[in-house]
Amino acid sequence: MPPYKELPSPPEKISSGAILARMIDGIGFRYQVATDGLTDNEVNFLPTDGSMNMIELLEHIYKVLFWGYRACDDQLEYRKDLATYDDYRNETLEICQAFKKKLLTMSDEDLNQISIFLKRKNKTFTFWYLINGPIADVLTHIGQINSWRRIAGNPVAKISPFDGKKF
Repeated sequence: MPPYKELPSPPEKISSGAILARMIDGIGFRYQVATDGLTDNEVNFLPTDGSMNMIELLEHIYKVLFWGYRACDDQLEYRKDLATYDDYRNETLEICQAFKKKLLTMSDEDLNQISIFLKRKNKTFTFWYLINGPIADVLTHIGQINSWRRIAGNPVAKISPFDGKKF
């Protein structure tokens, strides 16, 4: 079964790392649902001139998640060989799983040591910016996938992001 085909059970204990890990579970599940069953029509879809096409959007999501995870674990290697829908989809779901596992091992002190570098400002930011930066950005882009699919004529399955069950 592909990662995040089902919404994982929540962590048993509440901690800062567990809360972030659950947010990543939400991203993984929503991403899996949004990208499941895309056809060439949606993959090549361009909603308007000047916007990203679906592959560019999937690449952007991969890069943003990689950037966020890399702030927690600098051992992850960036994959330059990704090019297709399947490549980006599979690798992004794998990053979600690895990111979640890493966050579950991190103490509050570990999280406090996170620094995320924003190249365009040439500045490093604290842990808090991981939430309103990469995590929020990825959720926004998953919403774009859902919208673009609907516009292209292939809406997502009716699955609740709340509990992972079909409507």
